Amino acid sequence: MKKLVFALLLFIPAMTMNAQESTYQGVIEKFFSIYKNDGPEKAIDYIFSTNPYLEPNSEQVTAIKLKLATAVAVIGDYFGFDPVSVKELGPSMTVGTYMVRYKRQPLFFTFILYKPDKLWQIQTLRFDDKIEALQMNDFENKAATK
Repeated sequence: MKKLVFALLLFIPAMTMNAQESTYQGVIEKFFSIYKNDGPEKAIDYIFSTNPYLEPNSEQVTAIKLKLATAVAVIGDYFGFDPVSVKELGPSMTVGTYMVRYKRQPLFFTFILYKPDKLWQIQTLRFDDKIEALQMNDFENKAATK
């Protein structure tokens, strides 16, 4: 009996980890959990690891890490993240912009996630210190219609 309980305890974390990546929300939550606990560089490593076709040490990924590290170094303490705009483009693609709150100013991350079969993967990741005009207009239009 003890062996069965022990085996189940070993199996549960694997099920939980897989379950997180079977929803786009799980991928985003895991990204920001790593971001908070282990830092932006590890979070970038994680998000690109969700897509087996992207090279984790490519020049583009290295450039994103460097640009992010430079930005984070001057904007103060991290306070959390909030969704700004999340759009589901059918059952297999989503585009989400999230505001990452820092003491001095926010950063905005835009994730394009794609689910070719069972697991979500990153297709595109962008971040900036300014929200794009189109996304802000979408946000304002939603607020005006409430």
